[in-house]
Amino acid sequence: MAAPVYAGVHTESTETPGGGMFGEEAIAQQLAEARTALDEVRQTQRDQLVQPVTAEEADGRIQVTLGPNGRVEKFRFTEERVLKEGTEFLEAAIAKVVNAALDARAEALSADVPTPDLEAIGAAVAQIQEQGVRQMRDMTAHISQVMAKLQGGS
Repeated sequence: MAAPVYAGVHTESTETPGGGMFGEEAIAQQLAEARTALDEVRQTQRDQLVQPVTAEEADGRIQVTLGPNGRVEKFRFTEERVLKEGTEFLEAAIAKVVNAALDARAEALSADVPTPDLEAIGAAVAQIQEQGVRQMRDMTAHISQVMAKLQGGS
């Protein structure tokens, strides 16, 4: 049996297979995916804010490089003779070079480089998502009421 038509309006359900009327679930899903993508961009941006940092000690004979994530990426003795300096010397020199690299990275991170406020953008997307879903539910309820009146004739 075909769905009745009142004043050019079909009374069939317009619900989508996985969601509510007019795809409110689909919209909520898309906004949730947008928030997830924003979180991924935010993390990538944090990881790429600072280029690798290299520091030297013992007249350049000991080098350490910190990667963009702040972890030791490379440790190098540029001259093997530095190994003959003794363990006490090496312990102190290694501590100094690692600390120098960490200080250089911290300085690079604190540079006044304007970056987008991804936290604010994420909050705005969340607010839009919540507001959009609420509005879709309200519209769905109103449309359902109108359709019920049209079908009931009152």
